Amino acid sequence: MPPKKRKKRKSYSKTKASKNLAARRGSLVLVSIVSAVILLVALYYLFAYTGSLFFSRNPAFELKTIELTTDGRLSTSELKRWVGIDPNANLFAIDFAEVRANLLSKPQIEEVFIQRKLPSTLVVRVVEREAVVRIQFRRSGFLYLLDRHGIAMRPPPTRSSEQALPLIEGLKMKEPRVGEQVVDPGIQYVLELLAARDDPALRLRSQVHFEKFDLHYPDFITAQLTEGVSARFPRHSAREKLIRLVATLQTAKETGERVKTVDLTPDGRNVSTTPY
Repeated sequence: MPPKKRKKRKSYSKTKASKNLAARRGSLVLVSIVSAVILLVALYYLFAYTGSLFFSRNPAFELKTIELTTDGRLSTSELKRWVGIDPNANLFAIDFAEVRANLLSKPQIEEVFIQRKLPSTLVVRVVEREAVVRIQFRRSGFLYLLDRHGIAMRPPPTRSSEQALPLIEGLKMKEPRVGEQVVDPGIQYVLELLAARDDPALRLRSQVHFEKFDLHYPDFITAQLTEGVSARFPRHSAREKLIRLVATLQTAKETGERVKTVDLTPDGRNVSTTPY
């Protein structure tokens, strides 16, 4: 009979002891991590509370003055109402994001800048949207103003200066909501033309004056200039075509020719003109 193998009791005992030791170490690490997290949270709230005593709960920083400025025509009283700040608020308790959101919810406002002026003044600077074109719908007769981004605004009832802005006709889209961005391709092309005209680097603003844009046709846009010239644009390359239009009108002026129509739709450098 072969001899019986002895059981390795000693090896088994060592393995069990190692596992118990690893479990105890893991528990200690877990307890340490939890304790560190609790300590950090406690420190955060302690510092936050201490900071509030120095700032947001400090009567020395109680709001006394709101400085409101705008580059447009909105009144200070109107802006103060839109800001919506408690007049007894602490300067450091004011939520800048909320104030900014309140103002930007108004279609007339494009950008807002806010800062504190210690110890008791809040400075709010507003950049208003500037209308660059008018759009009118034949069915309703409603007139809207658009800024350079295509944001729709209603014209103020007591102001007539917007009548000098070019008018877009021939629209085949539903009427926009006030504050909504109009994404019609034809309108976007007109806005590109106006942006190129107003670009200081090109210096074209004094050389071309648009009166009306007709968007009836899908392949081209007809622009009526205040000089009595009718220009036909393709629905692409706005900047390039505008430069070519100005060059054509300048050449006609130098040669003493009165131009009635300019066709910028052909590709290449050829520009077709019709004299009076």
